[in-house]
Amino acid sequence: MTARVTRHARSDDSAAVRAEAAHAFYRLLNADQTAGPAVDVAPPPSFFIVGAPRCGTTTLSSALKDHPLISFSKPKETQFFLLAPANLGDTELRATYLNLHHRELNADHLALGDGSVSYLYAPDTIREALRFDPRARFIASVRNPLDLVPSHHARMFYTLEEDEPDLAQAWVLQASRAAGLGIPARCRDARVLQYGAFGRLGEHVERLFEVAGRERCLVIVYDDLARDLGAVYRQVLEFVGVPDDGRTKFSRKAENRGFKSPFLQQFVMNPPAWTLRLIQFSNGPMIRRLKRARRRLEEVNTFTRERPPLSAEMREVLRGYFAEDVRKLSALLARDLTHWLA
Repeated sequence: MTARVTRHARSDDSAAVRAEAAHAFYRLLNADQTAGPAVDVAPPPSFFIVGAPRCGTTTLSSALKDHPLISFSKPKETQFFLLAPANLGDTELRATYLNLHHRELNADHLALGDGSVSYLYAPDTIREALRFDPRARFIASVRNPLDLVPSHHARMFYTLEEDEPDLAQAWVLQASRAAGLGIPARCRDARVLQYGAFGRLGEHVERLFEVAGRERCLVIVYDDLARDLGAVYRQVLEFVGVPDDGRTKFSRKAENRGFKSPFLQQFVMNPPAWTLRLIQFSNGPMIRRLKRARRRLEEVNTFTRERPPLSAEMREVLRGYFAEDVRKLSALLARDLTHWLA
């Protein structure tokens, strides 16, 4: 169990520190991919799995990255259009993105994929993706918010963005956190703790349609993915214009994980400031060793666990909060999803 932090207002300086930490962590994940010759292949049409997190997007991305005719980004969640330097021109934007995240791109690839699932919540990233590739298509996955919110809360606790293990209490804290109060010490972006806003997928899908155009978007319902991943995989391949490779067996990612040591977990998910300074002064081989050590540490410190069921009281709170948004999503998809609220 992680220690609670003293709840107090965050200054603008603290927000700037957290933003710099996010950029530094981004550099850690990508630093060993920056060296080498530039990608000189004209990129095929792009697709972006834009969200929502905790809706099977990692399982889907894993299936797509193994297709021989798809160049899938490394890492899966590049966050490039969130964290890239501002004011890049079109040509530099394309070159920087490809050289960072698609270094194995070749002339045989028919599609360029990216799994930055936070883009669903940031419309400017959709606009930047369209600037990168006007042909871009977008895939969103949606899920019953009564399952999504508890899963997201558990994930935030695992990554140390959240320090409140009880979802009901974390839900109550949303208002004060929106005002800058009680932000956990290791949280890089307080918006991830706004569980109500995070789960209003009807609202976010409606905005995705407005920004990207309905014809560019494919929305997957998590229920379908959980029931028949192969059928969803083939549906996505058709949407992005890539032929079926005939696979019928796919791996699924474990959803609920816990950590053994809070001390070790900070080095895995949210490195302290001194490690970020070390990263800035490291060369390519050292960065690769640090990344391998991080992966090994995560394996040692992680265990799979069952998430406790929602209490009747919390289920009723979520049901009431999300009822209107579920109806909105049902209308957008022309599919009745109101059974989610039963």
